[in-house]
Amino acid sequence: MHTKIFIICCLLFTTYGVHAQLTNDLITSFGKISSFKLTAVNQQKDTVLHLNDHSLSLFIFLSPECPLCQNYSKVVNQLQQQFKNQVIIYGIVPGKAYTIKDVIAFKNKYLTTFNIFIDKKKLLTHYLNATITPQAILLDNKGNLIYTGAIDDWVQAQGKKKIISSQQYVKNAIEQSLKSAEVTIKKTKVYGCKINDF
Repeated sequence: MHTKIFIICCLLFTTYGVHAQLTNDLITSFGKISSFKLTAVNQQKDTVLHLNDHSLSLFIFLSPECPLCQNYSKVVNQLQQQFKNQVIIYGIVPGKAYTIKDVIAFKNKYLTTFNIFIDKKKLLTHYLNATITPQAILLDNKGNLIYTGAIDDWVQAQGKKKIISSQQYVKNAIEQSLKSAEVTIKKTKVYGCKINDF
């Protein structure tokens, strides 16, 4: 009798544990991200996203009011066009400072072709150690970090920009990864707007 009760309790605990894991906002496997819940701006609802088994995932952290995010929207659109079948691009707006309406206005004004999501609780933001907008973070399909930092070298320092960029950090990291080559630059300094605590 006691054995039967023990088995039933174990089954209930296991079922509950699996359900709890699947409903987490941020699900990790062996310490690496595998899926995450964000608010999809287009659908205006929370969506669970999974790292694609056959794609790289590029996260671009954005702030609708950040001038650099506005300027770089065209560059990210170009990356989306060039690597659309090989890389999934997620525009991420961290925190609760901006409403869905604010983000849609940004998306429409700057004609972004990549999907944008709001990370209300900033769980993904903190997990990926994003601190600045626009910051780019590239992961492989297992959740391993490939690159983190600036999109390119157009911004040299706060308020100081080149006429034209000469180092395409994200583009190079993507191309090298797709060729299974060593990524020569894995981390760079980011200039922009600090992600606030709200």
